[in-house]
Order: sequence, then C-alpha cells, then structure tokens
Amino acid sequence: MDLSLPSQWIIEAEPLQWLAIGTPGIAAAWWLYGRRGASVEMTSTGGGLSVVGRFGLSLIRWCAFTLLTFLLLEPLIREIELQKEEPTAVVLVDQSSSILTRTDGEATGVKLNDWFERLNSELRSLNVKTEWYGFDQNLSELTTPEQSSIRWDGTQTNLSASIENLNDRIENRNIAGIILASDGLVNRGTDPEYVASWPLAATYTIGLGDTTSREDRWIERVNHNQIAYLNNSFPVEAIIQSQGMEGQRARIQIFQGNEQLAEEEWTCRSDQDLHRIRFMITATAVGTIGYRIEASIGNNESDSQNNQRSFYVDVLDSRRLVTCISSAPHPDIGAITMALEVLDAYEVHTIYLNGLADASTVLNALETSDVIIAHNLMGRTWGGQEWEARISSQNINAWWMATSQTSYNHLRINNGLGVRLTNTTDVEQNFRGRMNPSYGIIDYEVGTIGEAMRSWPPMTGPMESMEWSKSWTPLLFKQLGNVETLDAFWATRIKSSGERTALTIGEGLWNWRMRSYLQSQSHDTFNQLIQRHVQFLAANDLRERFKIQTESRISSESHVILQAEAYDAGWTMSANAQIEVILQDTAGIEFIKSMRFDGERYQLDFGRMSEGKYTWTANCAMAEETFQDRGILVVENMRIEQTGWPADHDLLQRISAKNGGVFIGTWESIEPADAVLTFIQAGMPGTILHEQVSLQDGVEWIPILMLALLLLAIEWIIRRRTVGY
Repeated sequence: MDLSLPSQWIIEAEPLQWLAIGTPGIAAAWWLYGRRGASVEMTSTGGGLSVVGRFGLSLIRWCAFTLLTFLLLEPLIREIELQKEEPTAVVLVDQSSSILTRTDGEATGVKLNDWFERLNSELRSLNVKTEWYGFDQNLSELTTPEQSSIRWDGTQTNLSASIENLNDRIENRNIAGIILASDGLVNRGTDPEYVASWPLAATYTIGLGDTTSREDRWIERVNHNQIAYLNNSFPVEAIIQSQGMEGQRARIQIFQGNEQLAEEEWTCRSDQDLHRIRFMITATAVGTIGYRIEASIGNNESDSQNNQRSFYVDVLDSRRLVTCISSAPHPDIGAITMALEVLDAYEVHTIYLNGLADASTVLNALETSDVIIAHNLMGRTWGGQEWEARISSQNINAWWMATSQTSYNHLRINNGLGVRLTNTTDVEQNFRGRMNPSYGIIDYEVGTIGEAMRSWPPMTGPMESMEWSKSWTPLLFKQLGNVETLDAFWATRIKSSGERTALTIGEGLWNWRMRSYLQSQSHDTFNQLIQRHVQFLAANDLRERFKIQTESRISSESHVILQAEAYDAGWTMSANAQIEVILQDTAGIEFIKSMRFDGERYQLDFGRMSEGKYTWTANCAMAEETFQDRGILVVENMRIEQTGWPADHDLLQRISAKNGGVFIGTWESIEPADAVLTFIQAGMPGTILHEQVSLQDGVEWIPILMLALLLLAIEWIIRRRTVGY
C-alpha cells in the first residue's frame, strides 16, 4: 500500500462546490459543540469541556467530515513515474557451420567461445548492458557466453531474414549499436546490404572464418528427379566448383552402393572453374534408392569432406494408368488429357467407342487402369452389359462425366450412383462453377481456384436440380449470374470398400482451360483442379485404424516429426493407445521413442537426424489389439555451407560503412578489449528517461480515508472521557 503523498491532484469544481463540501462539517461540529447546554458543559465523569476544548473537538470533527465530503468532488491523483532505459549493445553472432570450415574444427570453436566470453566481460566491466543473438537460417536469442557455449552447426545462412527479425525486436529501444560477427558468406535470402528494415543503429562488424583462397573442389549442387520408374533412365546433373586448380585433371563418379554407374573427366580451365556434368542413370531397383557422387581430390586440397554428395530417388514399379473411355471425341477429354500428361507419375490413354475400339483393348484397360474416366457412358451398354454395372462390379475408381441427353436420362431414373435429376425437361442452361468452401477431401488451393473460376466461362448442363445421396460430397455448386445456389453439379464419394467415384454433370472444361491460360499465361490453375481430382481418385487406399503420417524427405536442419491417428473399433480417436516407434539408419542403429497424445493426434519428435535413409516401424497396442505401420524417410543435407569459398569480409566492411559503424577487424587480429574500445569510442547514447503518467481515483487513495477515520476516533475518545454520552 502506497502511503506517499501524491504529487499532483486534479480537481474540477466550481466555487459553490468548494463551499458545499465544508458545510456538513460545520453543521456537525455546531450540533455537538456549538449549542449551550448542561449536557455539553458538564459531565458526571470529567467536569465538562471548556470553550477551548469544545473548539478543538469541533475542529477535529469538521476536518473529518470535510475530508469525506471532499471525495464527492471525484478528485484524480496524477502520478508521474520516470523509468530509466540504459543503452544496450546488441551482439549478433553467425552460427553457421561455415565459420569452422577449413579450420581445426572443435579447437577453433573453443577459442571462439573464449573470445566472445572475454568480449562480454569487457562490455560488462564498462557497465554496458548487452543482448546476445545468434543466426543461421533464423534468428535466435542466446544466453551470454559465460552461461552456455555458442555452437556453429547451422546448415544455412540467411542474414537478411535475421536482420528483419532483429529490427522487430529492438525497434524504438535505446540501442548503443550492433556488433555483427560473421564470415560474410550468405546463401539464403536477399542481399543483406539492401535489407529495407536494417535497424537504425550503428553496426560494427567483426570478421570470422578464413579469408585465404585455398585449393579446393566441391560439389556445388546436384539436380535430379525425385521420382523415376523401373528400367527407365533419368537425368542427373552435377555442378562442380574447383578453386585454385587451373590445369589439373578432375574426375566425377556416380555410385549406387559400391557399384560405379558413370564417370567423366575434364581439365580445369581457370582458378575458378565451374563445370556442369549431365548423366543418364537407369533405375534398376524399386524403392528409395540412394546414389553417391564423388569428385576427385586435388593435388593440395585442404578439405575433402565436400567432395561427395548423396541423393535419393524414389523408384516406382510403374506409372498410374488413367484411361479415358468416351462414346465419341469431345474437347473436354482433350483438356483433361493435356492436364494429366504433365504429371510424370501418370500415363494417360484414350479409347473412343464410336471408332469400333478393339474389345481386348477395352477389357485390358478395365483390368489395369487405376482410374477410368467414363465420358457419356451412362445409359449405354457394351458387350451386353451397362457401363455403370460393368465398372461398379470391378470396383474400379471412376470419374463419370454426363454431357449428353442419354446420360441425363439415365440420371432421371433409379441408378446405382445415388444421384437423380428431378425433372424430365430437355432444356439446358449455362452456369458458372463455385467451389464448396467446406470441401476438405482434396487439398485444393481454394482461394486461387475459386477466384479464377469467377471469370471462367459457364458450363452447359440440364436445367434441373440434382438430388445427391448422403454418401456424396459436393465439390462445385452452380452459380447463376450473381445467385449462388447449393445445387451441386460436381461431387465425389468414397465407398467403405475404398472405391472412389466422382460425377460431373455438364460440359465446358475445355473453355475453362483456355480462359485459365488467358488469365495467367499458364494452365497451372486449371491443371491443379484436374490433377488433384484424378490423384484423389487414383489413391484408392482403404481406411486404416492406425496410420503414421510423416514427410518422406526431410532437410537435415529440420526435426524428424511423426504424427499418428489411432481409432478404436467404433472409429473414434483413441487417447489411450500405446505407440512405440523404432527409427533405424542404414548402419542398423536404432532410435526408439514413444508417441504422446496431444488431444487431437499422436506426436513424436526425433529432433535433428544425420543425413541418410531411415526405416521406421511403428507398433500400436490398443484395447488388446495390435497394429503396425512401416515406412521409409530420407534426411537430406544440401551441404550449402560446406563450400571452399573464403570468408567475405568485404561484405562486412560495406555493411558497417553503410550503417554508421566500422569494420573492427578479425577476431584473431584484435583483442576483445580493443574491440570494445572501438565500439565505445564511437559514442555511447545517454540514458533515456521514459515518463509514465497514471491517473488514480482519489477515493482509491487509502490514506485519506484512514486520516478521516483517525480524526473521528480521536474525537470519540476525548469526548467519551470528558463529556460522556
């Protein structure tokens, strides 16, 4: 409780109000002590009160009453609090692994930590407050070097993003300056010299790393397919950088395991030789196959760790086969085919029945296709059997397309699809498509497609409403001008057997494809609509009670995270499943952890894992039942920090000059005390006083109430002992 006397009172009152607050006290004092009478002048206990005594008690009573009535004026107390903000020095340390490249590694790291510890001690000895931050691909807050060691293991360097993040943290603060310690090698983000939001504080730079150019060869980048197909060839492009090796012979080799697949030699033409090599590799085994590229070591090469790179390719046994069977050629079939031919993992065939297609070709398509696109086949027969019955009996994933009166008439009667047109009119109408905002089965970019679809030409279809059974989920609704209806003309469903079906009523997809190109000079938006729709149909996986979800390819700087869903026999998410995951690398080393339920699903974080291929096995025990799931994941290291480029201290000099600071020097050439002296001599800003004004209701100031009660208590005690009651 604050008993100090307020420095400022704010009272808004008229003179009559001031006069009014004293009147009750005068009246109360006169009533007890101003009237003449035996009860006031004499008492049985103390002989009564003299005139002076009555005047004193009158004054006490008047003061007590006046203090209480004063609060009726609703006074405010204005308090001013001054907060001091001392200048803060921000130390920003590059934590990428390139700092220790071409050094003796751990020993250099120990020396650097000792150097930064002494730097912090020097700043602290001068009473300079410091904040420490580290950065690689992101900015992170560091404890002081005395509390924990700084680590240099970042796999990327994004200085521009880190500076923007730092600016958000220190904006409008009393910053003495920024001390940036880095090697100047940046491989992610924009050019840090031209970051728009560089902090408004002087930046002093300290050079880390090795600036000497040494003889080195490294693999700059490997470009390759993520997916290949068994017995097919796929391209691999390697970009090799050789520094200080003019005239030397170089060799590049590709291995699968211990088997050499290809080799090429060349002669370096300059001291900064960049060589691109392209190979065609044949996929000979199914699965996630690892390959290794090795570049030859130079005569006097200082670092051979960056002379090899591993990459992985998912080799599939065959492509997904999509067959379009149509009663006759139609432009919508052409639009769909062109959208699917872009996908490497899909093979598209088209069969026109009006061309007297060979029966064996049709039967083979029905047996081998992952998806059948049945265009205008409803209501038609082939080989003495209706197409709907034939496709349904074989549990084939199908996309039914109704664009003719024959198909519409089939939908007007009872059919196996559970969809019915409500009228019998042959009148057609034009309508635009509107995406169902609650459709969540296929991962569409709803905003992009939905916005583009607003200006796509209308489809043409029957002027009738459609009744869909509850098993269908609408994908697109009709839009008639500006009227948004809930009448679906495109929907999907998944049967309990796993069979997936789609139905589109109307034609005009070819118009959509043309308009999509006119909008963006690209077919990407239309292709996304068709491709993801067919990919959904081709999936055909049965619903499983226990399923692990994880990325198949994970960067080495990211955490390996697995998620799982476990359902009980009633298909309700179980919160009591016991799930153990075994992660095993190619050397047979196992990492075992248990999953935890977070209220929605099960989660497990293995943290960062080394580069390589891992197999995982998940065992689930739930209500006396056991389940298992298996898979493969690959941790990839782009090795962009493991290059032979020398440290770029020129960049640090330009940054400091542009931002009002200086390049202090390299950490090996300058003592921490001298670095701090350079920083201090540039001028330290003074302490900033922040004035904080607060207003408090006078009624809430407790001392004024306590004083009034104290005065009343004193009056009562004196009166009790002298006058009595």
